[in-house]
Amino acid sequence: MTPTKVLIGSENNIKIESVRRSFSKFFKSVEIKGLQVDSRVPDQPFNEETFTGAKNRAEHARRINDEQHLNANFFVGIEGGVLQLHKRWFQFTVIYILDTQHRESFGTTGLYELPDWIIKKLLAGSELRHIIENLTQNSNTKKKQSASGFLTNGEVDRLQNYTQAVTFALIPFLQDNLYFPRNSDYSWNLNSSRG
Repeated sequence: MTPTKVLIGSENNIKIESVRRSFSKFFKSVEIKGLQVDSRVPDQPFNEETFTGAKNRAEHARRINDEQHLNANFFVGIEGGVLQLHKRWFQFTVIYILDTQHRESFGTTGLYELPDWIIKKLLAGSELRHIIENLTQNSNTKKKQSASGFLTNGEVDRLQNYTQAVTFALIPFLQDNLYFPRNSDYSWNLNSSRG
């Protein structure tokens, strides 16, 4: 059986494992490889930058695939950032998936609110991971529990958060007849069937 090959625009073990867990639910044989790429967004992305960073990571992985003839089927970018909604600030992570047919999809983790004093530090140029490392006295939170793990007292760690988000980003590929219709009349038929 030929494995489904997935390239991830990151060498972070948590990101790689989250992609492995999610894809393994839907594909019988999966081969995962992380690649060092540049997100081309600031180290602490805000709002749309987070979506752009995730997309850039996947597209960079796609370029490496084409250059090195790695024969991957999917390319994944994962980027964490901060989002302003309803005059409040939330941490979230964006997943972007691209396939060899140039079909694409976004998914996100859940949003959780950050305290004002952290936002002030972020807006002044700090990174969330550094703030959490100072709070927890643990280094390299990117590969450990992260902000979500710390703020939920260990109940929702980074791996859980990312795995669900990757699954959400996979939805259009799992339901491709709904998201990527081949028949141009499909959308008309769908709308007319609602009466």
